Amino acid sequence: MFIEKVCVASDGSDVAVRAAQMAAVLAQTGARRMVAVSVAQPRFSLAPGAPYGASLQSAADQALKAARAHVDTVARIAEAGGVACEALITLASSPGPEIVRIAEDYGCDLIVMGSHGPSTIDRGYAGSVARYVMAASAIPVLVLRDPREAARPEFGEEPLP
Repeated sequence: MFIEKVCVASDGSDVAVRAAQMAAVLAQTGARRMVAVSVAQPRFSLAPGAPYGASLQSAADQALKAARAHVDTVARIAEAGGVACEALITLASSPGPEIVRIAEDYGCDLIVMGSHGPSTIDRGYAGSVARYVMAASAIPVLVLRDPREAARPEFGEEPLP
């Protein structure tokens, strides 16, 4: 597989920055092009006495500002690696479908993203956004985990045949 364009999904976390660094290295082997995407997810809360519309707009504005900062970080990482990067932000309640849609719309050959993993019993697996992207995307997905959060695999006592 020749990598022409790498899509990097970022939420601004440390593991997302590591994913951007890995994506820049992978993009250097191909056409040196990346698409950075961050999905703004507004967190709505209504302060007592605050106008409803103003609270909604403020939450959306804050989420978009944070998403812009995330893709700008990815773009700086790409530029430092000599890779062209198109930075995109979108506003949605669920990031997974948006990540897949953008990667497909922009003709990406690989999606690279970080995963925090779930905080429940399934600790050894990817988080819900990464799970969605892996399940829904026809494009290959590379998921990076924070090594401090990764659970050790459990192997049975019987060796595999």
